[in-house]
Parts: sequence; C-alpha cells; structure tokens
Amino acid sequence: MSVDPRAPVPLPAWSLALQGPEYRLLLPALARLPDAVAYALARARGRFNARHDRDWVSLGLRHRHVAGLVETGCALLVPPGRVGETVRERFETVAREEMEARALASRGLEHFDIDAQAALAALAARPTGRGIVLVTAHFETFVLGIAALARQGERIHPVMSSVTADPRLHPAVRAHFERKYAGLQRHLNGGELAPAEQSMRHFYRALGRGEAVVVLADAPAPAGSPPICVPWFGSRRALAQGAMRLAERSGSLLAAFACHWLSGRRHSVHLSTVVDPRSLGTQACADHCFAFLEAHIRERPGRWWGSHLLPACPPCDPCDGEAAGPDRDGATAAAA
Repeated sequence: MSVDPRAPVPLPAWSLALQGPEYRLLLPALARLPDAVAYALARARGRFNARHDRDWVSLGLRHRHVAGLVETGCALLVPPGRVGETVRERFETVAREEMEARALASRGLEHFDIDAQAALAALAARPTGRGIVLVTAHFETFVLGIAALARQGERIHPVMSSVTADPRLHPAVRAHFERKYAGLQRHLNGGELAPAEQSMRHFYRALGRGEAVVVLADAPAPAGSPPICVPWFGSRRALAQGAMRLAERSGSLLAAFACHWLSGRRHSVHLSTVVDPRSLGTQACADHCFAFLEAHIRERPGRWWGSHLLPACPPCDPCDGEAAGPDRDGATAAAA
C-alpha cells in the first residue's frame, strides 16, 4: 500500500471501529439478500464510504488516503464538473464489487447472468498449445469476468498480490480477501490463484501448457523495476511490465478483457483481439491491450476503481512504436 505524500489526516476512531462488523457481518449478509435490496444497500454503503474516505487501503493506513488520489485521477478522465460524481461512483463500484465477490463465494457463478460467449469463442480459436496472458484492470467486478472465462473449459491462473495480507489491515478485511479469493479459486477450472511475489515459475509453467494467466495491469511499476511505456489516458505512461514480460519470455499470446456490469446480477465480458508478440512485437501488443482497456474505462470512468493508481503512473519518454488508437471491439493498429 503506497502512502499519499500529502500530510495525512487520521481517520476517526468510529470509522476504524466499523470495519470489523462491516466486513465480518454486513458484507456476507448483503451477498445473500434479494438483488433489489442487495444492490441498493451496496450503493448506499459506497456513498457513505465516499463521504468518509473509507476504502480498505485508507483504513489499513488509518488516515484519509484514497479519496484524494481518486479525485486526482478522475480529474484526468472527466470534465471538472463531473469529478465529484465520478469519485462517488468509484466508491459505489468498490462496494458493489465487494458484495458480488462475496456472492460468488457463497452462491456460486450460477447466481450471475454473464454474457461471455464471444470472448470464450475468441479464446478457443487461438492456436492449440499457445498460452495466453490476459490483461485487465481494477474495473467493475473483474473476478466475475475471470470466473466466466474459465467456466467452459479454459484453465485460468490469476496473478494476485500479497498486499491484501498486509498486517496493517484489520483481520476482518484480510479474511474478506481470503474468502473472495477462495470463492474465485473454485471457479478456475483447475487453475490456481497465486501471488506474483513468490510464484512466477507457476505462471510460466501454466503458459507452457497452453493455459491462460490473468494479470491486473493498471498499476505503476514497483520501485526499482523497469516500467513499460504505453498510451494511457492522454499520455504515454510508465506502468508495470509484468504481463508483457510474462508473454514475451514464455512465447505466449496477449489479449485484454473487461467485465461490464449491466444491471442487478447481469454482466458482460469483452475480449480484445488476440495478438502475438512474436509477430507484432511486445510494444505494439502492449499498446493494443492498454488502448482496449482505456476505451472500456472511458465508457464508465467511475467504475474504474483503480483510478487512484493513475497519479502514480507518470508520463514517460516516447517508446518505440506508435500508440494504438482505442477501439472498443479490439480492432486497433496493433492487431492490423
């Protein structure tokens, strides 16, 4: 968890005290309620948390942290008059994502209505034996997108981070993430969630077997690691290169996907054109994937709950190759 460089404002004691019952009791209860009630209460919880900067990262650090970064990030996405509503929608989306992740764990994937047929067909059409790295963002309920892509025979291995086990987090928050990931694990068709910090060999082996690895790719490069420079919200920005390095070193294909919430339990999964770094080059494939993600995020910027990461992704010097222009259906210059 990064720390906001501005002078921290401590969260009040009541805000910290609420997180135990909130994550231990409220979230699992919401996940079992009828849809109309569950989604309305989740939205109300999100609005309350937006007003008081009650994100799990802020709670872990015990000071107001995320809301200011979200506001800074949203200012790069929408006109000034829409920043406030976009920040509020971001917190509403986090609250819905947390509730839906718990519903996946307790009620299973069959509880949801997810249209992923076109994406599944595109994955199935790739050359036999070629692994694929799927990049996505902290956008909507991405865990439902992963589960939906695995439900018809695709073995998927999501890369997770050990940050959710940070000892500064309340035990109830850590337990929430454990249940969230355990719920997703049951829907991976034999794939395995594993932390990037200790399990890179696992992911290379999975790709070598022709399976899929999912990477959340909208984060800044870790300190001391070289970034990749990609088109990202008005500039070429430095982001973590882990997904591209995985694909390049394993000889795997690349694609991006986004999961959109439609209403209630209804979602849809969209996959970009599948591209091959061997023929197009890693940079062109990276441009393609990030342009696809940006196009989907721009449709509903408030639902990109990773927008607090954008201020930490600085503009960088131009990289080799031209940026791919965004195309919602995945037809970009990189795929030509």
